[in-house]
Amino acid sequence: MPKGEVARTQQPTQGKLSVLLAVMLLSVALFRIVELPALSWGVFQVFGSPLGLRVGGQALLMVLVAGLVFTGTLAIVQEHPLASHRVRPLVFSLITPTMGSLVASVLLTQASTWALWLLAFVAAGIVVGGLVYLSYQSVAVEARGYTFARAVLNVVDYVAGFVLLSVILEQQGRALITAPAVALLSGLWIAELLSVTGAPLKRVMLYSGAAALLEAELVWILAYARLSPWSVAALLAIVVYVWVGISYQHLLERLNRRVIFEFVGMGMLMTLAVLLLAP
Repeated sequence: MPKGEVARTQQPTQGKLSVLLAVMLLSVALFRIVELPALSWGVFQVFGSPLGLRVGGQALLMVLVAGLVFTGTLAIVQEHPLASHRVRPLVFSLITPTMGSLVASVLLTQASTWALWLLAFVAAGIVVGGLVYLSYQSVAVEARGYTFARAVLNVVDYVAGFVLLSVILEQQGRALITAPAVALLSGLWIAELLSVTGAPLKRVMLYSGAAALLEAELVWILAYARLSPWSVAALLAIVVYVWVGISYQHLLERLNRRVIFEFVGMGMLMTLAVLLLAP
């Protein structure tokens, strides 16, 4: 295949990407116009305390947008000409765009005026479209633009993860609900970052699952601290950073004392900064 033709085939199908963005943005616009009723489930007694669940239109919007982006990204990335050369299952390539779509949904639901909503609406299309494109470019190491795409996706993972952790913790719900939500988010977030090592799937899931359980336990512990949701989210994100850094090097068989000291030391400095700056 000629070089120019290979370069063209390594671009995502514009038709599918356009359809994905059009359907997503149309759904968002409909949710802005049509107000859906909230769904409530009865109150249960858990550990002697009442526990109920209420899902409003904002939560339904987030689920819908995330589902559309997840399935749409899968349809796009699986057509990459180098998909057979990938070092990880394609499902991991869908995590970052989905996380980005959830952040975009949060911004849209928090917009108090039409001007802010329109700004968030345009930003959502640009961000989600960009993340889908970068995920397509990072399907295989041999893909053109892989290094840049992977670097941007790594940054987005941490930013989106921090924002979503904050959103979960700001709900002021019981740890019985927030802890599993944090564990699920952290597990997927860490799995996406570790899977690029090309390590066996079982090892990636083991490391991700262990970190997810640790994050859930920390939610229970930090619930007793007088810290803002943003501060707790920052501490949880720091744990993810240290865990991923050490685990990444271990999966590549490059772990040594210097690497451990670097990540642990950086984690301690960031933790100290968060505690000192916490409101």
